[in-house]
Amino acid sequence: MEKNIKYSCSLTGNLYCIKEMLLFREMNNFLVCDVNAKVNEKGIWCNPNRKEIEKAIEKQVFDGLLNKKLKIPSFFLESIENNLKLKVLNLIGLARKAGLLEIGYEKVSHALKKNAVDVVIIAKGAEIRNSLFEEKDDKYKILLNKYFTSEEIGKAIGYKKVLCVALIVSKLSNTLKLDFYRLGKFKLN
Repeated sequence: MEKNIKYSCSLTGNLYCIKEMLLFREMNNFLVCDVNAKVNEKGIWCNPNRKEIEKAIEKQVFDGLLNKKLKIPSFFLESIENNLKLKVLNLIGLARKAGLLEIGYEKVSHALKKNAVDVVIIAKGAEIRNSLFEEKDDKYKILLNKYFTSEEIGKAIGYKKVLCVALIVSKLSNTLKLDFYRLGKFKLN
């Protein structure tokens, strides 16, 4: 069993599990964020708090930590968010290929009743959030997410539009939960 060792955030000094953090490094005098970094890679590991990253960019903290004047594009923070979203959508597509995804309201409801899923993704604006979803969310800590449109979810799994999907409990669902955590922390702040 893997231990959740806590590491210090380079920006705040607060402790986080390294899997919950983002890796920043320099590439050709540009600051880059590697959302796919492995835990053993070198660089500046930071918590995914958008406000703290913005503040660090403003105060040129990354320049000091890397001992180099870095170029940071104006769309840098948006690209981090887009890369985090893309990673989640790619994992959803991978889950479908692996047969670990329930697609559609009826299948998701049935899987929830059987306690077979631990991640449910409902499209933004979809009015299908019912008492079953809310009960499972509160009682069993099912991760509910509404970051994506029905078109984005559908495109990730090869459909035109999809209102809801659920990921069957697996190692892949644990990975997806970590990526949702990082995306949620980045978006909320």
